[in-house]
Amino acid sequence: MLQPQFDNPVHDAQQVFRCLLAAMAEPLLPRALPVLPPEPPADLHPATAAALLTLLDGDVSLAADLVPATADWLRFHTGVRLTDRPEEADFVLVRRGCALPSLASLRQGEPAYPDRSATLLVEVAGFAARGPIEGSGPGLARPRRSSDCGLPREFWLARQQVEARFPLGVDLLLFSAGEVMALPRSTRLTEV
Repeated sequence: MLQPQFDNPVHDAQQVFRCLLAAMAEPLLPRALPVLPPEPPADLHPATAAALLTLLDGDVSLAADLVPATADWLRFHTGVRLTDRPEEADFVLVRRGCALPSLASLRQGEPAYPDRSATLLVEVAGFAARGPIEGSGPGLARPRRSSDCGLPREFWLARQQVEARFPLGVDLLLFSAGEVMALPRSTRLTEV
């Protein structure tokens, strides 16, 4: 039997969407999601499940290494097209413990259509208030520090390298069990 999605799908998805927008507007600042699905699949963080229910629909594609029951749950509730080709996907999900894709291999957009890039969603153990990552740019009155969220230094260096192609690039959403932290392509990493 498929697990339910939100208790109030329209209202709850609106709240989650506003939270995701706020996270993108204030990069590197963890935010608690206001509502979570009551019974998300066991292999997804509840926050990740909430974001997927909110962002996905039949017009977009998702690349992810999912167990069949979770893939069925997402297809049923969102209509998303699942693909095994992350380089072509609109959204790429990296669950805890799974390998990160090369950022350069993901859709970066086109000069005339930078919005045709991928959004990378990565599950992490949690967020620390301070750490080795420092970002600056839109939404940041002054540079903000963040933990590396347990992601390898090579990932952060690769993220720093793709910044030169702005407005092309990949937006990043990091999820712990109940929180989200965003790193939009407009944010420059000043320290890694």
